[in-house]
Amino acid sequence: MQIPRFPNDPCLLITDAGLGSLVLSAMAAEQKNKDATRLYPAWWTSQTDMDLRIPAIDRAIDMQADLLSLQVIRDHAGYPEEPLPRSKPASLGTHQTRMLLDAATLAIQLGLKRVLWPIRAIGPDDDANPAELIDHIAIAIDRTLLTARLATLDAQDQGGVEVTIETPIVDLTNHELSDLAADLNVPINSCWWTNQNLPDAQDHFNCWDHEPTTASMLEHRPQSASPATRS
Repeated sequence: MQIPRFPNDPCLLITDAGLGSLVLSAMAAEQKNKDATRLYPAWWTSQTDMDLRIPAIDRAIDMQADLLSLQVIRDHAGYPEEPLPRSKPASLGTHQTRMLLDAATLAIQLGLKRVLWPIRAIGPDDDANPAELIDHIAIAIDRTLLTARLATLDAQDQGGVEVTIETPIVDLTNHELSDLAADLNVPINSCWWTNQNLPDAQDHFNCWDHEPTTASMLEHRPQSASPATRS
């Protein structure tokens, strides 16, 4: 397995408090200049039941940030917007683009040159065929390239820095991510899906409980934490 490259310079890390986000957060916590890195709360895989998801995701992000000594941004978040009365919600792709543009614009304002998005082509079931995976990966990368370019163009008039959006774990399988989580000894019980009363949480929990390395971590490493540092 090729270990994802993590930038040495500080970054804005989009996080949903899932395992992929936690792995990248743990890698960020190992950097010398981690104090400048910021966690950007977000959700990009669905647009339903957000009234239930958002409070739980926020709590999980706070726990992970506290455990890893990272700072959370709270005046911006990449959660799906409520549709206007008698209007249809935006597509999931539209939401992802809006989220990335907000994150990239915020990174520029903070003087950060990199945004990391822990999207993965594979879901909890890990049953997509190779052609679908290639398509999902290509769409994710195209979306980041185009959105970063747009954010940079808008920032040039204000002397802003050029920003890039990276997807370092987009092609990792569940088994590879599980092994990486074990190598980093991440606090896996801080993930949002350990609250199995939440929508889709059981599917995510079952996914990682079926992987030998993360199953052992779930069984033997409970975590607790106080609220995180916010900025």
